[in-house]
Amino acid sequence: MRNFKHKYLIAFLCLYLPVEAAYYRWTDDNGKTHYSYSVPASKSQLGHVVISKQGIETEKVISAKKKRQLKELADLRALKKQEADKENKIKEFQEAEDNLLLSVFSSKKELIKAYDSKLQLAQVTIDLLKGRHKKQSIKLEVLEQKHERMVDIKHKQALEKQIDVVLDNLKIYQQAITENLIEKDKVKGEFEITLARFQKLMVKSASE
Repeated sequence: MRNFKHKYLIAFLCLYLPVEAAYYRWTDDNGKTHYSYSVPASKSQLGHVVISKQGIETEKVISAKKKRQLKELADLRALKKQEADKENKIKEFQEAEDNLLLSVFSSKKELIKAYDSKLQLAQVTIDLLKGRHKKQSIKLEVLEQKHERMVDIKHKQALEKQIDVVLDNLKIYQQAITENLIEKDKVKGEFEITLARFQKLMVKSASE
């Protein structure tokens, strides 16, 4: 009934409009619908509908509030899509990692053996570096003792240069030892995670 009244009112008013005139329908802050030849400047942000002389809606301008809501909705959808894409990529990467893990190792024993070899190699490297560091430390001690006993200035200066080289070597070896210890700890952590993942995959494979 209400729509019928609106259509009747539009048709009636259109009879008195110029041929090229447009009519506007807009709603105020209280939800009341208005019809007029123009939209008040103070209400321009509320949105409106343009109606031709024939009573046909030719254009619909959404309100500023509706624009904000649509933008927020679009932003939210875009964010959700990004999160979904990210989750899918993580899932695909994990599946590829799982397939590789199962193709490389056929049993828990093989996996443990492989990581034991890695850890042993890391320890051999660390021991080698520690041995070289110790030799340089002994060499430094000998050079410093000679430096204390030596009287000749030229010979002292030559020894000081040798001492500087040894000190640089000690720094290099110490840094290498530290880096290899960190790497060994990473391998240990990787082993624990990989072993747990492998066991889970084996249980899943056995149940399928």
